[in-house]
Amino acid sequence: MNKIGIVMNPISEINFKKDSTLLLMNELQNQDKELFYINKDDLFFSNQTPMAMGQKVNVFMNENKWFDLQPLQKIELTSLDLILMRQDPPFDMNFINNTYVLEAAENQGLKVINKPSSLRTFNEKLSILNYPDLITDTIVTSNKTLMEEFINIHKKIVLKPLGLMGGDGIEIVTPENSSKVLKQFSVNSSEMIMMQKFIDDVYSGDRRILLINGNLPKSVVLRMPPDGDFRGNLAIGGTAKTEPLNERDIEIANFIKDDLLKQGIFIAGLDIVGGFLTEINITCPTCFRELFDQTEENLAKVFVDQLSDLDL
Repeated sequence: MNKIGIVMNPISEINFKKDSTLLLMNELQNQDKELFYINKDDLFFSNQTPMAMGQKVNVFMNENKWFDLQPLQKIELTSLDLILMRQDPPFDMNFINNTYVLEAAENQGLKVINKPSSLRTFNEKLSILNYPDLITDTIVTSNKTLMEEFINIHKKIVLKPLGLMGGDGIEIVTPENSSKVLKQFSVNSSEMIMMQKFIDDVYSGDRRILLINGNLPKSVVLRMPPDGDFRGNLAIGGTAKTEPLNERDIEIANFIKDDLLKQGIFIAGLDIVGGFLTEINITCPTCFRELFDQTEENLAKVFVDQLSDLDL
């Protein structure tokens, strides 16, 4: 397995200090893999053939120059040995259509991480509903009456749009501000929204567990919310620290990991708050870099070492 394509957002725009995909690419390169950078907008079909416009790329762990691209070329995806799909949300039509191109290549023998059909059908927020014993009280609805009833029962809830990332659109709702917040989210539309009983432990941080081919790490990344906020997402100013997995982390990860593997999910990020599972990230899980920088636990190397076990 020597030729590897990486589908991702523009490499020139990544955050060098935090980007997990760059760390994965660097480790692949360290193990003599030939890398091809594919911008998320450059997958296409030529008749029935899944293709991409791509570029050979060398990467460097250098903040001033982290990549060098060779000329753009047309690539038949099946000429590669593996594609690593690392396109960020939002889960829009560009993302969905890209999974169809990748699935066509997969059907012709190409290995793709994570499995394209799972990327398309596995909602990162709704997926937790498959594990009712691991989550806090939850409702998913577009019905305003049901929302207000849920708010009045729990007094303090968190509202989550289903298709956003990085903490975008997440709000605390109480009976006092419910009318304003629900109006803001256009609840008279047909779009469903997730509501969950608020977990006070969120102020102590949410815990990210990265699973690689079902293998648990030694440590979690604990994402701490910035002052005046309850969201620990690094994209909005949260800070990261690490600590060893606790018993509840291990229990949740072990309960879920086999289900993920059956769906072709090789890389996943589990989010846990107060001992409750809150999200399962599979599109482009992050925190590889934070874990490596703070503990030297190199999950990018674990990923590359595990590629020989692929059974997608």
